[in-house]
Order: sequence, then structure tokens, then C-alpha cells
Amino acid sequence: MINRTLNFFKVRRRTFLINKDVQYKLLFSSMSNVFLFLTVVVASLFIPLFVELEKGSGSQELQQTTAGIILYLHTNLWPAVLFSLLLVGLLSVRTSHRIVGPLYKITLVIESLKNGRLPKSVHARDGDLLVPEIDVTNQMLDILRLQVREIQAAQADLNDSIAQCHKIIGHASTEEIIQRMNVIDEKTNQLTNRVGYFKIE
Repeated sequence: MINRTLNFFKVRRRTFLINKDVQYKLLFSSMSNVFLFLTVVVASLFIPLFVELEKGSGSQELQQTTAGIILYLHTNLWPAVLFSLLLVGLLSVRTSHRIVGPLYKITLVIESLKNGRLPKSVHARDGDLLVPEIDVTNQMLDILRLQVREIQAAQADLNDSIAQCHKIIGHASTEEIIQRMNVIDEKTNQLTNRVGYFKIE
């Protein structure tokens, strides 16, 4: 029971910075937008109050009220601004992790294909974004596996036909050799059709 409870509360180690360049750029973009928004909000709150104080046209009571509002905002607004920046930063890293994680997996698939290997399908985790892109990647891998298997089978059939033709070439009749060559032509056409699935753009 104690072990189960400890396992329940055990926190899994996760790497949140998978692609630092991309994630830092997303973080910087998010923080810039939030900073711009907060600058507009703070300016719209403080500037009219400072203008009112500078005028000095109101009564003493109005001046004191305005000064009190400025002090109140100054005391309570900046902690909220700092908390907002921190929260947005953390959420930005979390969101970027859900984007960059699937991108990293798709990049590994592309790297494997570049090296001549057909990898296993990519699995998205709960909360991952780019799920449609992962689905398309998996569909591509399924089609490639099927096509490569068919090409390999057609190649093996062609090799067998060529090997059988070599065995009888010394003592077979012309008609039998022609039959064997027709089989080889048929197998060659099958292989050509399989390879013809791929178009170079």
C-alpha cells in the first residue's frame, strides 16, 4: 500500500526544452506580446492619473484621492504584472513542449528515412498538438512499408526467375529459354510497376 502511494506521487522526469532554439523563440514571442499588452494597460491606468495630478486644477480632496489611487495601483499592480509574466512564461514553455515534442518525433522519422530505415509509427501523447501531422506521418509510413514490401517481393521473384533461367541455359531448348525469358519480362514489369508508384518531383 505504501509503495503504491509512493508510486502515485512519484513525479516523472520530463525534458521540457527539446528544441531550445524554437522554444526560446516561442517564449520570447509570447513574452513580447504579453509585455506589450501590459505596457498598454499600465499606461492607460497611470497616465490619466498623472495628468490629473499635474493639472492641479481639482480640489485638494480630489488630488489626494488621485494620489491614493496611484499608490494603490503602484502597490498592487506590479506583483500582478510580475506574476502574469511568470505564468505566461511557464505556460509558453508547456505549450511549446506540446508542439516541439511531436515535431521532434516527426524529425526522427525523416532522419530514419534519410538513412534508409522505415521506423515504427509515431505515437502522440495526451495533450500533444500537431496530432493531424502525426496521423499523416503514420499514414505515409504505412504506405511506404507496404510499397517497400511489395518491391522487395517483386525483386525476389525476379531474382528467382533469373536464377532458374541460368540453371537451364546450357541444356534447354530455345522454346524453353524463350518461356523463361517471358517470365523474367513479366517479373520485370511487375517490379517496374511497383517502383513506378514513386514519382520524382
